Amino acid sequence: MRHAVAFLIVAGLVAGCGGEAEPTTTQAAIAATTEATPTTSQAPATTTVAETTTSSATTSTTTTSTTTTTTLPPTVCPRPTPLADGTPSFSGASGDFDGDGALDQLSTYQVAPDAWRVRVVFADGGGADAAIVDGFDLAPPRPIGGFDIDGDGPQEVFLTVGSGASTVQVGFFDVDSCVATRIRAGGMPATFGVGGSVGTVSGLYCPGDGTLHRNFAQYVAEDEYEGGFEAFLLEGSALTPGFGDGAGFTADEAFSLAVLDCGSLTLP
Repeated sequence: MRHAVAFLIVAGLVAGCGGEAEPTTTQAAIAATTEATPTTSQAPATTTVAETTTSSATTSTTTTSTTTTTTLPPTVCPRPTPLADGTPSFSGASGDFDGDGALDQLSTYQVAPDAWRVRVVFADGGGADAAIVDGFDLAPPRPIGGFDIDGDGPQEVFLTVGSGASTVQVGFFDVDSCVATRIRAGGMPATFGVGGSVGTVSGLYCPGDGTLHRNFAQYVAEDEYEGGFEAFLLEGSALTPGFGDGAGFTADEAFSLAVLDCGSLTLP
């Protein structure tokens, strides 16, 4: 009996020592999982670093484009030589002949018994000067003013270039880069009559659409006239015939055509 009790005591001691040395299966699995899996607080830190790097890369590739605009100075024309005392001349008309918004002065003056010139003096003091090549019937050429026929900004020069018993002849100049050039039609200096008699009436109309209209009417019978208009397109310093139309008029209607109808211009 003593041997049986002793054996039981020894077996219990051995079993107790084995329980302290070896952890259970559940404890070992928890320990392994804890050591192998990083904590959740570390993942956002990694994500934050990646976002910062991407933002920095985007900023470094941004470029700025700068456009430089060069403005050319306006053309400065030479100042015209003052006229000698006693030179026959006509002045008092004006217009914006260089398109800068300021009024320029227009005049005509005589250089020989049958030779006249037109002169534009710009607001800045420079000028343009050209010969008037028309023959002058009964009256010397006189300035009328400016009107922008073709709608490009600068106004064209209007002036009388001759006259008859009841009609004034009107001519035109284009001013560009300090040079005044006579406007031509069909290769000849463009000249249109404004006025009328019992037999014939004529006039000019500027609709402001790039054309110049020549109005006309011819006597047919008592209080009956026939006529119409012809439109000329201005391109540079040339007038090209374009469309036209015909109509019948009473005497009053016909004579209402015998005017210069271009803005505020009036015949001198």
